[in-house]
Amino acid sequence: MANNYLPVDIFEYLSGKVLGQKDVIRKIAVAIYKHIQGLRSGNVLMMGNSGTGKTTVMKSIQRFYNEHEGLDPFRIMTITNANILMDEEGTINTIRLFKNLESEILKATGFKATVEEMKEYMENATVCIDEIDKISSKIAGKVNPTGISIQQSLLTLLEGETVLMETATYDEDSKHKVKLPIDTSRILFICAGAFEELYEQVYNAIADHKDERKFREIADLDGQGGVHYRIRFSLKESLKLSDLFAYGMYPQFISRFDTIAVLDNLSKHDLKHIMMQSDDSPFQFAREYFASMGVELQMTDEALDLIAAQALDDPRIGARALREVFGRIIAGFEFDPYHAEGITKTEDGKDVLTIDRNTVTNHLTR
Repeated sequence: MANNYLPVDIFEYLSGKVLGQKDVIRKIAVAIYKHIQGLRSGNVLMMGNSGTGKTTVMKSIQRFYNEHEGLDPFRIMTITNANILMDEEGTINTIRLFKNLESEILKATGFKATVEEMKEYMENATVCIDEIDKISSKIAGKVNPTGISIQQSLLTLLEGETVLMETATYDEDSKHKVKLPIDTSRILFICAGAFEELYEQVYNAIADHKDERKFREIADLDGQGGVHYRIRFSLKESLKLSDLFAYGMYPQFISRFDTIAVLDNLSKHDLKHIMMQSDDSPFQFAREYFASMGVELQMTDEALDLIAAQALDDPRIGARALREVFGRIIAGFEFDPYHAEGITKTEDGKDVLTIDRNTVTNHLTR
């Protein structure tokens, strides 16, 4: 039964799929628990730089529904972009969200959904909307009518309105169209965005002493008994709702989210873990590629450390930086690994390609 899954159980599952971001995952776990218990919706707004794990969180939620017994009514989910809510004529069309759900329901039921199934699945769905920051009410200081319209349209869904949805259903193998009243108050909405300009906006507000907020100072020892101070800025620690309003998100819109979850930039430790353990690790993909040629790919701890350090230089793209850095290293080996530097043969004749510290240094300094 769905009520067997507590927030701690959901957290344990999600934290095994998403590296780091424990605070965000706790909030997501509570929102999912409320959703599967039929409690008042715990809509979530996620904020974080590109590559910090927003999409990974969304995909992990879908896997949670699919891999646990008793959650069949909740397994319908769509992940979409906020801008798809505007059609080619410039008209705001939130029905597109429900059409996405309809498509998922039909696939899940073998294109034989009954009226009851279509309504139940849709009202228990999870809707993830990415790039929500792109619907700000202003862009580059100018009014953005499209953003205003989309926020207002989404607001009614988040509040819990009844939408009349025209769909095709089946009854005793007979297909027919019906108009279903869908109560959106039971749908879990998870919206996400990078909000890149918000980081600078809040940082500058603190630097210019526009309110009571201050930077946190961290003391560093210089190895000679001296102490140096540096400022630490964290959007998670500094964010106020008024910052979002100033950014261009309507107060009424933001108030419909129970939780605002800010993702941390990934640490060097996180990047190393992602590189070696995550499902979409560039190293794991490379291992599969070389294995198809009969070559075992290995990497030393020193090489991994250097790659993570290089990727950390661009915190705005997070884990995506790993692909760029590792790609520059591995590309030269893919065409002919048998004559590459670092290739060796084991006693049993197995080819092993090792990426070590020198390999990384040579490729990243070219």
